[in-house]
Amino acid sequence: MKTFTFEHEELGIGKLTGVITPENVVQFQSIPYATIPGRFKQSILLETLSGTDRDFTKPGPASPQTFPSTIHDGGPHPDDGDPSTPPSTSEFNCLILNLNVPLSTLTSLSSPTTPTLLPILLYIHGGGFILGRIDAAHNTAYITSQSLSSHQPTITASIQYRLGALGSLYLPSDPSAANRCLYDQRNALLWMQRFVRGFGGDAGRVTLFGESAGALSICAHMLSRGSVLVDSGGSGKKKKALFNRVVLMSGVLGPATMPVSVGKAEEVYEEFMGRVGVRESGEEGLRRVREEVAVERIVEVTREMGERGTLWWPTLTEGWFGGEKVKKGGLTWDTVADALAACEWVDGVVLGCTGFEGTSSMDKVSNITPRDFLAGIQDQLGPESAALISKAYQITPDMDPNLFITRAMRWWGDVLFDAPTHALSNALSRTNKKTYRYIFTIRNPFPSHPLYQLSHHWVDIYFVFKTFHFRYPSQRLKDLSTRHAQLWVEFANGEAPWRAYDGGEGVVMVADERDGWVERRKTSNSR
Repeated sequence: MKTFTFEHEELGIGKLTGVITPENVVQFQSIPYATIPGRFKQSILLETLSGTDRDFTKPGPASPQTFPSTIHDGGPHPDDGDPSTPPSTSEFNCLILNLNVPLSTLTSLSSPTTPTLLPILLYIHGGGFILGRIDAAHNTAYITSQSLSSHQPTITASIQYRLGALGSLYLPSDPSAANRCLYDQRNALLWMQRFVRGFGGDAGRVTLFGESAGALSICAHMLSRGSVLVDSGGSGKKKKALFNRVVLMSGVLGPATMPVSVGKAEEVYEEFMGRVGVRESGEEGLRRVREEVAVERIVEVTREMGERGTLWWPTLTEGWFGGEKVKKGGLTWDTVADALAACEWVDGVVLGCTGFEGTSSMDKVSNITPRDFLAGIQDQLGPESAALISKAYQITPDMDPNLFITRAMRWWGDVLFDAPTHALSNALSRTNKKTYRYIFTIRNPFPSHPLYQLSHHWVDIYFVFKTFHFRYPSQRLKDLSTRHAQLWVEFANGEAPWRAYDGGEGVVMVADERDGWVERRKTSNSR
């Protein structure tokens, strides 16, 4: 293992060491950005690393979670170490980030000339707010390496945050502790603002990119005034934002992905407390779950409730989303697109979906009949909506079950992902923000995957990081993956990755296995 050591004056630890991987990038692994003072408490930003290890060459622990099998990805990633050993976890030491800096940039920091500061591209992982970590599959170091090959040097980063009940459980007796997962992320962004210049980064050019729950998290940051720093003089004058560009990959707030209401969050809390065996309410119940319940049981109950349909989404609180918006009911699924488009500090947005987002819902729709599906729509939305959905998706009560599953999956993907993306795209087109829309239709290349040869939800994650090139069956897929990384780098550098979307029949970039990354208009069909 080759390492690189340099001195970061502002971190208060003298010299710090990272690992050179690949050959032109230095990766600083598992840098702690915040501390956790106690279970279900808000994290505290680390202002110095003077009390921590100076060696950042090894992976760190993940937030406690139920880890998914890697068999469907073609097996464990070889860079993740011994596959027989489960990933390490820590309830209180999981708030870490990885930072990838061009080796040439770090070398230039010791020269007498003033170095050119580089833009930042920071990844927030998805996983439904219940799973995810910094790992080999999501290694952003290869994007930094690609940026050097493209002559657009860029610093990349990835962060961890608390998951499941540890990060999202709402506490009725301590509302200030709500949305810990989001506050963790904000502390990571604050840490970047404070210290990235010492690594050669430009804190004024930060692009966030995230997939699924990561993209939903970015939406939440776009809706929070806490994403803008103000001066310490109390004048309220804006100082600077934590980020100025975003990439939303298969995740925009909409009908099925909005933060849950406080009332619903309180119901989740009551169920959670019952399942972990705490019957007391109020402060005593909170004390017991903080002090007496094993973290393994919390993870187990998070999984159990998730399997029964509980969504560990953030909570729609005044503290995060703003009192006026929440009190007046002004932030709802049908107004959130305009609210996101009005975000003052974001000047550019890339957003898109995969070709068939709804395939991940197969286990849900395959267990109901077409008749029950339409009846459920009618019960919840009324007969007029049921009739519209029946017509649009050609779903009839007595149709063939196979046809129904396909069409119901399409509906599911539209509701969760495609429709909110379309709504936000059009809302953004009415602003002065540069908006770039895409569709990723490249199919899953791993034969062991149950969604093999489908363009399913999260399939783009197998491509953008360039971490699966060794597993692709063709050079064509490697080239498509490389182009994916290039486009995100171009956007982070302030360039237009393709022609902007202007609403109507505007340009959409399509990632296609036959034609590559090509611009098309919404009505075009070259097949």
